Amino acid sequence: MHSKSSRRIPGAVGELEVRMTRPGDSSSFSDQPKRWVVLSHPHPQFGGTMNNKVVATLEKAFQSLEYGTLAYNFRGVGGSEGEYDGGEGEQMDLAAAVHWLRETTEVDELVLAGFSFGSYVVLKQAEALKADALCTVAPPVSMYDFTGLYPTMPWVLIQGGQDEVIDSVEVLQWAIKADSVPDIFWRAQASHFFHRQLVWLKNIVTAVY
Repeated sequence: MHSKSSRRIPGAVGELEVRMTRPGDSSSFSDQPKRWVVLSHPHPQFGGTMNNKVVATLEKAFQSLEYGTLAYNFRGVGGSEGEYDGGEGEQMDLAAAVHWLRETTEVDELVLAGFSFGSYVVLKQAEALKADALCTVAPPVSMYDFTGLYPTMPWVLIQGGQDEVIDSVEVLQWAIKADSVPDIFWRAQASHFFHRQLVWLKNIVTAVY
């Protein structure tokens, strides 16, 4: 049984809206999970929120593996204060969420997961936040500068072959240049938002982690 709560936490330019889910009885500290995943959502200016169905699918997949999950809205989205900041301020939002989690909860293992724009934010902050592992879905390689943006920790990359937003071939070309190439999971028939492929997406996450 999972315990879910929505709350506001301190951010760099105001409060951030987060959704926190921990397995088990949340009243017992001993039952609090020590493995956590923080989830970053798609582009705020194109309707991206923490309620995006790909983010929710990742969230449920990690919860099924007994991870605690923390999804959050970037500044200016939903109940989060502030305004869109071109990807720079959003990195501060991720850092704020991770720092808050570590200050309030025992975290032995931290996974950073991101979808689309959220993947970019995750990859930019992975080293600084000392993540133990990454899960990136449809990173927007054709929209932002990903040159040299290769993490050193274990890394899973999930990409659809029919992505109508991101150049999927460019994603592969970028990923295989890494010193430590990620574990790549390719779904030939999947679109950017994984329409009718969400079960496959969830199965990949539960199989890998």
